[in-house]
Parts: sequence; structure tokens; C-alpha cells
Amino acid sequence: MNNLKKLGLTALGTALVSSSAFAGALDVTGTAGITYVGNSTQDNGDSKLSQKTTISFTGSADLDNGFTVSYYNNVSGEAMTAANSHFDVDMGDMGKLRFAGTGASGNGAVGQWDDVMPAANEESWHQGTDGIDQQVRDDSFIYTNSMIDGVTVILNYKPGETTHDSTTGAGIKFTGVEGLDVGVAMEDNNTTDGAVVENTVAYIKYAMDAFTVGFQANETDSQTASADTEFEAWGVSYAVSEDISISYGSSTVEFEDTSLSDQEADAIGVSWTNGSMSVTASRHDIANVAGTSTDDRDVTEVNLTFAF
Repeated sequence: MNNLKKLGLTALGTALVSSSAFAGALDVTGTAGITYVGNSTQDNGDSKLSQKTTISFTGSADLDNGFTVSYYNNVSGEAMTAANSHFDVDMGDMGKLRFAGTGASGNGAVGQWDDVMPAANEESWHQGTDGIDQQVRDDSFIYTNSMIDGVTVILNYKPGETTHDSTTGAGIKFTGVEGLDVGVAMEDNNTTDGAVVENTVAYIKYAMDAFTVGFQANETDSQTASADTEFEAWGVSYAVSEDISISYGSSTVEFEDTSLSDQEADAIGVSWTNGSMSVTASRHDIANVAGTSTDDRDVTEVNLTFAF
């Protein structure tokens, strides 16, 4: 065997050994299900039935310095388009740094905590609004640290783009008492014309035995005063058994704009699990959806989901 072939085989072997040394695990999970939505004011297109399918890819690998690198990508819908993706570097006691590419992965503390009320299916304001002025958070950075037991800090930053300037946010939550979960978060969304939209979220939840109760308040302050909103919600859930839960929730949204009417919503929910199958349902009574006085809805939603 000539020296050139020996050199090539040696290089190939070295590459394979190096690759296997840094190889990580790749997991594939997903859900498939059917959703029924009955709306008293809308036809939901041609059918009240829809299929929901998601496939998630998760990969991870350990680095020599003790850090763990992981990647998550979620595709969903009939076209199987990318819905959620992120790249994480877990640095142990130094916290976790995430680069969020698409979807809810880019939610900072405000986006993560703006709908945390206990609910067996959907929150009371589902198909309405929670009053928070959410900006697109694709391509953003999120830092999370839980170095102190019971305390979690979240910082998020999204660089400016053509349509809007940077987004910065911070949040802190406390879970140091058994059953208690308290959090507050603030976020500034800067627009290209110099305006600033400030979002604030505060919540408290307490779980005792089979009961969980919660209260939440969201607020949006804008340089355009008529765009300001105040939101309050509360909810309670009860675990009837390991497989069955029920819930009730109520919420209101007050709009500074006098041309809009306050949104009021109530909902009851139930969930049942049987192995990898789950059935969830809820009934929503929503008045003045998103401030529109002529839009009152009674909505029924039922989901049948299989996990794999």
C-alpha cells in the first residue's frame, strides 16, 4: 500500500474516532390527534374538525468541559413546517444560554408566564386575548439561571430588525416553598419609530393536595395611551384521580381605548389520560372578544391526542 493510501486511511480513521467521541443522542417524539371546535359565531371554515400532528427532534451531546449542548426542532401541521426550534448550551451552575430560531422557543419570561393559570384544557380567554402586546421573538437569545434553590432568573434579548427594533426582558420566579409558584416579568419592545411597548406579567399559584389555585395580572403600557390594556385572571383545578382533572377559570381585559368594550371570559375544562392517549375538553363563554362589543362567543373544544 503506497504512502498516499496509508495517509488517507489514517485521516479517515481519525475523523471517525473524533466524530464518535463527540457523538450525542437523537430522540424523535411526536403527537397525533383530532380537534373539534364548535363556535357559536363562526363556521371554522369548511369543517369543525381538524387534525393536529407534531414531530419533535431532540439531540444532545456532552462537551469535555462539562457543558451540554442540545438542539430541538418541532414540525407540525399538514405541511410539516418548522414551528419551534432552539439551540441550548447548558453550563451547569453558570446557567443555560439559548438561541431561539423559531416560534415559542423565543419566548422570554413574559412569553412563558403570560398564561400559567391552572386549566384542564385551555385558559378562559382562549380565542380571545390576554392583553399582552406580543412581538415576534424569532432569532433571539435567552439566559436562564437557577443557581439559588427555589429562584429562577430569565433574561432575554432580540436584536433589532427592519420591522421593529430590539426587545429586552427580564423575569424572576420563586418556588422555594412547597406548592408555591410566584413570578414577575417585564419586557420592552422597541419599535423602529422610537416607540416603546412595555409588557408586565405577575402571577401566583399554590398547589395543595389535589387542588391548584392561581391569580395572574398582565399589563401593556404604550406611548400611545389608547393602546394600553390591563388583564386579570384566576383559575382553580382539581385532580379527581391520577387520570382525571377538572378546572374553572375567569378573566377580564380592560382597554384604555374607549371605543373598545372590556372582554370578559369564563371557562370550565376536563381532562382524561389513558396511557399515551389523552382527551381534553373545555367550554368557553367570551363576551366582547378583543374589545369588539358585537362579538360574543360560546366555544366548545374537544381534543383527542396520542403521544408516541
